[in-house]
Amino acid sequence: MNCFSGYNPETGISQCLTCGWDNNKPQPHGALPYETEVASRYIVGRAKAANGEGFTYCALDNTAQKTVTLREFFPRAISSRDETGIIVPSQDHARTFRQYSRDFLELSRSVSRLREVTVVESVLDIVEDNGTVYTVYSDEGTVSLRRYVQDSGGRLTWNETSRLFTPVITALSLINSLGVSHLALSPDTLRVNSEGNMVITGFHINAVHRAGALLDLELHKGFAAVEQYSTRAACGEVSDVYALGACMLFCLTGLVPDEATRRLQDQRLMISKEVLRIVPPFAVTAIANSLQVKQGNRTGSFETFRMELNSAPALVDEVEETDAIRRLPPVSRDLPRRRFYLPPVAWLIISCVVTLVILFTIASSWLGNRGMSFNDLSGIFDNSSIGEPIEVPDMKGQSFTQWENRTKSGEFDFKLVVKSKEYNNTIAEGYIISQIPEPGETVKPGGTVSVTVSQGKAIRPLPDYEGLSFAELQGLLRDDGFSPAKEEVFSSDVELGYVIGYKDHEAGDQVDYGETITVIVSAGPEEE
Repeated sequence: MNCFSGYNPETGISQCLTCGWDNNKPQPHGALPYETEVASRYIVGRAKAANGEGFTYCALDNTAQKTVTLREFFPRAISSRDETGIIVPSQDHARTFRQYSRDFLELSRSVSRLREVTVVESVLDIVEDNGTVYTVYSDEGTVSLRRYVQDSGGRLTWNETSRLFTPVITALSLINSLGVSHLALSPDTLRVNSEGNMVITGFHINAVHRAGALLDLELHKGFAAVEQYSTRAACGEVSDVYALGACMLFCLTGLVPDEATRRLQDQRLMISKEVLRIVPPFAVTAIANSLQVKQGNRTGSFETFRMELNSAPALVDEVEETDAIRRLPPVSRDLPRRRFYLPPVAWLIISCVVTLVILFTIASSWLGNRGMSFNDLSGIFDNSSIGEPIEVPDMKGQSFTQWENRTKSGEFDFKLVVKSKEYNNTIAEGYIISQIPEPGETVKPGGTVSVTVSQGKAIRPLPDYEGLSFAELQGLLRDDGFSPAKEEVFSSDVELGYVIGYKDHEAGDQVDYGETITVIVSAGPEEE
């Protein structure tokens, strides 16, 4: 039921002699039984993965006599399986089930169009059975990128990382141009085949990988962009760029980046000096740009990301051209003199300026939310354009986001930065507690105003869960600053996927901001 080696339903062998799989091991709750036939062609084996979208099975294509991967659309939070194996949407979510089912079908069709793209797992078939949709993927012998890095000594060289990721970046640019966002790129969904090439796997509908949907949320911590934690922010290609940049950093360092929500407080990427010495500066800059937490500051497309990762040749050519000019032989006295002549000292000065510009540009990705622009450089070298001092307005008790937008729009010619965040029982979360300089004081044009922003109350009440699904309560808990976790138990009284209660608390309990809250969720009635 794992590798289907020598499969014969009449033998009843308990343990496979090829892969060692124990055929007596039960399927996860809700999964199809072993040897179920789908579309009169595919024999269901073990369920090797499950998420809010459904189950993924090892399977045997009885017609082609080869193993395949079978993905079943079965969103357990809004549907159930009856005794005949048919998927039945819950009464309250029938419309949502149909919408998600269409999304699943359209995603499968979009991926199937990429069959000739060798770095994308191939869709072999799409079938409808048991009241739902199944997608059949090829079953290549692959290992996860996580395992590949581990087996390679814990991290990869830049050359190996570049070789693996270059075709993947091109493929993801094409995929997103078709309107398909992956939203789950990680060292587990990126896999390496027997030829040493990367393959993109793990395509699921977007509702599984962003907050606010009715399905159980699945985020790969450290690789999911911050907007995926929000119920309102838009997700798309820019989110995939973040995930792929995090995967590249993982390959180079062997470490998983901090979760995006934590990086809102401290965006620094902890890269050792040893790694920085072996990774080209332009690559460090490109990866840092892809891992900017805020969407507006992040590399927005794979095409841009690819160009930034391949900027070295242009820089090398420019430097080599400058060196070549410096090495030109002196002009012959017998030839007419050039009309414009620069002495060697001038070339030296120009070279120094070019070098400084390049160094400042590379360093800019580490200086907060945005990089240093050439306007910033001109401000460093030219003080003649400094205008009249600006009187700092009173921002206390007002929304930081609104003031940030006003400064970015150019209404005020100063930079607004968050000095710190503090809990405050009187000032709402996201609002300004204090500022430096104080209201009425002045700052130079282009200067900086630092603010302390409220994180809201340090202790907050837990929301009521009555009649809510886990997906709905999960969104409420995240909005209130808690970290939700799920624990499933069988229940014949509470509908599958709906909340039974809190494990260690009651609704209304005052709990510390950021605490992990375990929610008891119904797994439906226990099968006899």
